[in-house]
Amino acid sequence: MDLTRKASIWLLLSTMFLTSLGFGVILPTLPFLSKHLGATPLEMGLAISVFSVASLFSSFLWGAASDRLGRRPVLIMGIVGYGLSSALLALAPNITILLILRFLAGMMASAVSPSSMALVTELTSAEERPRILGYMGSINGIGFIFGPPVGAFLSIFGIGVPFASVGLLSILNGLLAMRFLPRGSKPAEGASEANRPEVNKENAWVAGVKRLGLLLKNRMIAPLLFGSFVIALADASISSTLSYYITGPLQSTQTMAGWAFMMNAGVSAIAQATVFARIFTRYGDMMTIVIGFSFGAVGFFLLGLSHLLVWAFGAVALLSLCRGLAFPSITTGISLRISSALQGSGFGSYNTVGSLGRTLGPLIAGWLFSVHASSPFFFSGGLLLLTVGAFLLWTHRERKTSAHQQSNTVQKTV
Repeated sequence: MDLTRKASIWLLLSTMFLTSLGFGVILPTLPFLSKHLGATPLEMGLAISVFSVASLFSSFLWGAASDRLGRRPVLIMGIVGYGLSSALLALAPNITILLILRFLAGMMASAVSPSSMALVTELTSAEERPRILGYMGSINGIGFIFGPPVGAFLSIFGIGVPFASVGLLSILNGLLAMRFLPRGSKPAEGASEANRPEVNKENAWVAGVKRLGLLLKNRMIAPLLFGSFVIALADASISSTLSYYITGPLQSTQTMAGWAFMMNAGVSAIAQATVFARIFTRYGDMMTIVIGFSFGAVGFFLLGLSHLLVWAFGAVALLSLCRGLAFPSITTGISLRISSALQGSGFGSYNTVGSLGRTLGPLIAGWLFSVHASSPFFFSGGLLLLTVGAFLLWTHRERKTSAHQQSNTVQKTV
C-alpha cells in the first residue's frame, strides 16, 4: 500500500473516531439538556430515537448520492452538517427546536458511514479490506468508550458545552477531510446497465429507493442486509434494557452497569482489531457471521439465565465477540459482493436496515422487559439462533448450486 493511500486511510480512521466520539459525548448528556428545556419523559425519549428515525429514512439516499456525486463531497457534507446541527443544539430555546436539530443531525450523520466505507473500498484491495474495515469498527467502539467520560467532563463547564465542542470538532474534521482526502472519481460513471438502474433523469429519492429495492432482491446481498437488521435488533435489547437488568433483578449499581457497557464496547473493539481479519480470511463472510451470531445466541441465553453479576459480565463478553465478528463481516461481505458503482448504495442500505433494527429494537425490548426482565434476552438469543440456521441452510444451497454449475460446465467442455 503506497503512502498516499495509507495517509488517506488513516485520515478516514480518524474521521470515524472523531464522529463516534461525538456520538458518545452527546448521548449521555442529551437527556440533561432535554430536561433543562422542560421536556417530558416521552420527549426525552424522542430526542434520542428521532436520530435513528432520520438515519432510517436518509441512509440509502446518501449511499445513492455518493455513487452519483462521489464519496468525498458526500462525506464532507455529512461531517460538517452533523457538526453544525450538533453545535446548534447548545442554543436550542425549546424542545421542538431540539427535536428538529436532532433529526437534522441524524440525517447528516447518516452520510458519513456509507461514504467513508465506500471510500475505503476504493482505496484497498480485497485482501486488505477485512483488516481495514475491522479497524474502522474497532475505532468506532473506542470512540464510544471515550465519549461518555469526555461528555461528563465537558458538562461541568455548562450544559451546552459538550454539544458546542462536538460541533466544532466535527467541522474541523470536515475541513481536514476537504484538505487531505483524495478527490477520487464518481463511481457511477463506470457502472454498467446490468449493475445499476438508470438514474440520470430521476431525483435522489427515487434513485435511492430503486437501488435499495435492487439490493434487497439480490440473493448475494439480501442475506447480509437481513443479518444487519437482525444483529441491530438484537443489540438494541442490550442498549435499552441492560442497565435496568443489572440495577433491578441483579441488584447491582449504575456504576457496574456503566462498566458492563464499557466492556461491551471494549471487547468488541479488541476483537475487530485483532482476530476478525484472521477468522474472515479463513472462513469467509457467511461463516464468520455464523460464528459471531453463535457467540451472541449463547451470550443472550446466559444473560437471561444469570442470577449473579459475574455471569452477566461473562454473557456481555460473548455478546461483544458477536458484535466484533458480525458487524465487520457484514460490511466486508457487502464490499466484496457488490460492484464498485454500487458501494455507496450497498453501505447506505446496510445503514438503513440497521437503523430500522435500532428503531424497532428498543420498542420490542421495552415491551418484553415489562412482561419479564429476562424476556428481551431470550427473544434476541432465539432470533440469532434461527438466523444461524437460516444462514447455514443458505450457504449449503449456494454450495450445491455452485457445484451443479461447475459440473454442467465440465460436461459441456467434455
